Amino acid sequence: GRLQQGLGGGSVAMFRTRVCVPLSGVLVLLSAVTLADCRPASAQSSVERASFEGQTIRIAVGTTAGAATDVLARQLAPFISRHLPGKPIVAVENRPGAGGAVAGGYIYNLAKPDGQVVGFLTGAVTQGLIGGENIRFDPAKFGWIGAISSTQVLLAHKGLELSHFRDLLKPAKPLVMSSIGNNSSPDMANRLFLDMIGAKYQFVSGYPGQPEAILALGRGEANITNAGHTVYLSRRASIRAEGIYDAVLQRGEYAADGTFQRNKQMDDIPTTFEAIAELNPLAMRSVDFAAYRGIVGAFTVHFGFVLPPGTPPAIFSTIRKAWSDALNDSEVRKVVTASLKIDIDFVDGEASQRIVEKIRADYYSDARIASRLNQLMTTK
Repeated sequence: GRLQQGLGGGSVAMFRTRVCVPLSGVLVLLSAVTLADCRPASAQSSVERASFEGQTIRIAVGTTAGAATDVLARQLAPFISRHLPGKPIVAVENRPGAGGAVAGGYIYNLAKPDGQVVGFLTGAVTQGLIGGENIRFDPAKFGWIGAISSTQVLLAHKGLELSHFRDLLKPAKPLVMSSIGNNSSPDMANRLFLDMIGAKYQFVSGYPGQPEAILALGRGEANITNAGHTVYLSRRASIRAEGIYDAVLQRGEYAADGTFQRNKQMDDIPTTFEAIAELNPLAMRSVDFAAYRGIVGAFTVHFGFVLPPGTPPAIFSTIRKAWSDALNDSEVRKVVTASLKIDIDFVDGEASQRIVEKIRADYYSDARIASRLNQLMTTK
């Protein structure tokens, strides 16, 4: 892909436009479905361009205000407006709930396919495939206009006295994980990981968003939870200064050879794959491991920008181009770098669509994986 370095002081933001990310071997996750059946009609190429003059486009964010997704959407909004024909107003609205599934269902089932609403969803791929209560969307049938790749860290309260990931098996206090919901893909991944290494833990769900789940550590309601690497890196200095909690592991980033490597900005933090390999190598042949790799692999498109199925080709192609142009805008890179102090990896719409279709096909290829993930979603 093409790698562009951001401008300005501090850490450097990088936006990579990928042509394709091969996922073979990453997800042993779905039944053969032809890609043509999965691809929305709106994804077909078109030379036409729509104009949005005098209109308002809403970005429906599946998190609470103040979460990393919400903050990023608000920063991007004016730049997206600049790159859309007619320079419409671009506003952000929050539709939190069910780990982002509320926003996904709204875009898929209720929003009109007229380009007036764009979803900015988290974890939609895993949620949509597994299904469950109140989840009624097929992620491959969204019109994918782009995505931001992500990884997660496992935060642990200092009271657990963890000096190494091995200590998860003998913490100073019982592990209590705060969660935004059973169907949250980061939290399902956490539970799979803890099960594979043989850790004992309690699971407390119902927090409306990741910020609230993190605050639970400071209040003593829980002692482990997830944090997106964007949130963690932007607050790492203050987190370590306060000394209440810190990251003990990261999920890592998907590499072309099918392995997961440490994020370069967190190269001092081991990956969960390293922990599994050391603590329970036999688990790497299990269904749990296949499901886990699938969820973590899906983080390649974890922060997804999508349009409702059936969006007309002219509108779809115009919005997809505007998003790509905005996320490769040098001024955007300055703003995001200054605010979040992170690297951002942008996956273009065409590559995002192919990745989601591949994940969908892999998922249905092994019924045991779906069964295991459904069990996680329904077991509290």
